Amino acid sequence: MELLPGDRENLAIQTRGGPEKHEVTGWVLISPLSKEDAGEYECHASNAKGEATASAKIHVVETLHEIALKK
Repeated sequence: MELLPGDRENLAIQTRGGPEKHEVTGWVLISPLSKEDAGEYECHASNAKGEATASAKIHVVETLHEIALKK
């Protein structure tokens, strides 16, 4: 079963106007972050002008040594 954002106590979705006139910026805050929050998150937006979708993956690590460095 997939939870909705309002079903999770550690997740908040925020929106505000801008940065330009007639635009809205939105973001997700996950706090505190835990291993159970790891995964892919998607954002879907639509209005009279069209639709847009974006996704991001969260990988939770225990220590900084688990982060792969890119050269």
